[in-house]
Amino acid sequence: MGKFVAVKASLVTYSNTMANKEISLLLEQLYRQAQMQFGAAIKSRWLHDGDGCPGCGREIDEVKIKKKKALSLNAFIFREHGVLIAYLLCGRCGKRVMEASEKNPFGTTALHIEIEKNLKQAFLKHLGH
Repeated sequence: MGKFVAVKASLVTYSNTMANKEISLLLEQLYRQAQMQFGAAIKSRWLHDGDGCPGCGREIDEVKIKKKKALSLNAFIFREHGVLIAYLLCGRCGKRVMEASEKNPFGTTALHIEIEKNLKQAFLKHLGH
């Protein structure tokens, strides 16, 4: 199992330029935090930008948090490759992950396992394996 690190990124507007810039900044922040926490074990980062949600395959859309729209930006460490993999979830999966983390912050759900499996496969395909 990888180590899950979650961040929710509230976006004021949903223009692609704004979203991409904010996601890049947050990914850099996540990467630096992971390096500080795990040191040399984190060698690189990768943003999964494949089609659909890695949890269910649906289109990536916003999640509502306290009546505000946000994107669910998450990350986990693929330890075997020393890479922090960041990804976006659809609103439904994002909400399920947040609810599960509120109940048990260190727990793993079937959804986490599915997401991790799909992202590992996508990363290995990205590497050409």
